[in-house]
Amino acid sequence: MRGAVFLALAAAAGAAGCATVRAAGIRSTEQMLSTAGFHRMPADTPEAVVQLRSLPPGRVTAQTNNGQTSYVYADPEVCKCLYVGTETEYREYERLRFEKDAADQRAINTRGDWTPWPWWQ
Repeated sequence: MRGAVFLALAAAAGAAGCATVRAAGIRSTEQMLSTAGFHRMPADTPEAVVQLRSLPPGRVTAQTNNGQTSYVYADPEVCKCLYVGTETEYREYERLRFEKDAADQRAINTRGDWTPWPWWQ
């Protein structure tokens, strides 16, 4: 009985941790989109809710309307909103994302062969 309770608590903690990490990643992406100039649009109308549900979550998608291309990021989980930008704003977002990825990789590389325990090797 005690083992089952522990297992249930561990599973719940793991699920909560994954949700927290996913939400943090979404917020980081949305911060980059805002910095790049994307406009946040809450899904507070029936049309916006339909568009939010029709797009792949967590990905920037190109859409063409009347010959104009716009880029839309759908977040149905955290803000329940859309981020909409132009070609220029999308290029800036890609530049910011590239810089972040490069900085993350440099941080990983500077750690070298560090291991948390001597017996890890």
